Amino acid sequence: MWGVLLLKLVLLACVMDVVLSVMQLEPKNATVLQGTEVRFNCSTDELWDVMVWQLNGRSMLTISALHGPLGYHDSVWAVNRSASAFSVWEFVLKNPEFSPTVQEVTCELLPGIVHRETAALSVQVEGRVLISGGNMSVQVGAPVFLQCQAVGWYPTPAVEWSINRATVDSSQFNSSSVQDQTGLFNITSVLQLRVENISKVECSVSILALPVPHTCTVFIFGEHLESNNVVVIAVTVTLCIIVLLALLTLMFFCRQKLIRSKLFQDQLSFGQQNTENNYEERQGKVNFAYHPEGPTGFNNPQQADTETTAATQKAPDIIYVMSQEPRQESMTDYINVQRRDGLKKTRQSTTV
Repeated sequence: MWGVLLLKLVLLACVMDVVLSVMQLEPKNATVLQGTEVRFNCSTDELWDVMVWQLNGRSMLTISALHGPLGYHDSVWAVNRSASAFSVWEFVLKNPEFSPTVQEVTCELLPGIVHRETAALSVQVEGRVLISGGNMSVQVGAPVFLQCQAVGWYPTPAVEWSINRATVDSSQFNSSSVQDQTGLFNITSVLQLRVENISKVECSVSILALPVPHTCTVFIFGEHLESNNVVVIAVTVTLCIIVLLALLTLMFFCRQKLIRSKLFQDQLSFGQQNTENNYEERQGKVNFAYHPEGPTGFNNPQQADTETTAATQKAPDIIYVMSQEPRQESMTDYINVQRRDGLKKTRQSTTV
């Protein structure tokens, strides 16, 4: 009986030891921006040999109670913040990776009874903000539509508008969001307003991990209709005058070019006509009624008459080219007789 009582006391002591032992992992929930760092503290009052830090079940860092952190990592390290009664180690994770789901951070103590504590890690992403169109000038009282685009955010950000530092009610603008394949959100918000003077318009986008909202600012200038009309009319008239002058100048130069071209063609045609006339004047004509006298140097008149008759009968085979030299008191004709057996030139002079 005493043995059973002793066994119960031992079991009770073990249970009390487990209950009274303290192990904590803080914070239980952490939310950070991508590109920053996050810190967790694991503390205990019991003895341990090895402390293992895990992220989503993957071992990130191992710490020895005697030697401290084992190994070196650029993105993960630990700092000993132990006190006299507690063993405290700070786990630092630099630039945690983005994931659209909540990540799990675990601190585990070995050996003996395994003690494990878990915390939740959420990584948020800050994107870009812009207002389409930028600064602009519009007619006073005319409706203006402004579009604010927030690109690459996680989770879905909150969008707010303000005009001259006065917050615009959410019923006066419309916002829509789309999630892309990487899990990031793209937001489009449209605001309608009427400008009376100069308006400073701001579009602010915020998420939980962002300490200050990301803001884009534009200025809208209101202008009166009369001044706008004067400016438009002046610009239009100036442009019309410039275009008209350019057209007149172009027409003048084209006309001058056509006139020069026509004069050149006329001169060229006139020169060709003179050349043809001179050629026709200088070209000889055959006088088939002409009967030459007997050639000089023949002693036999009958032989001369025979040759003359033969020359006259063979006229189709003869080409006469007659050239005339300028005449004053007399004219000398040169008759070139082209025969098949050669060229014979006969000179005949007539005195007037």
